[in-house]
Amino acid sequence: MTDAQRERAEKTWELVVHDAPSREVLAALRRVLRVKRSELERVSGALPGVVRRGARADLEDLEARLRASGVRCELRRRGV
Repeated sequence: MTDAQRERAEKTWELVVHDAPSREVLAALRRVLRVKRSELERVSGALPGVVRRGARADLEDLEARLRASGVRCELRRRGV
């Protein structure tokens, strides 16, 4: 099992959004994370906070795309 596979199975990393929910932040989350309209309320209620868990390799691109959209976010190892 590779490190990425282990991280996926254990959801070792978290993508944390530091911004409060706003139209711009929610639009970026919809576009980048492909959040469905029906899930927006749940995601909005979690902000600021964790929006995804998984392997670092899978979350790095999402973090970069959110940052490029002006969303303040970071990757953080779970439990840190």
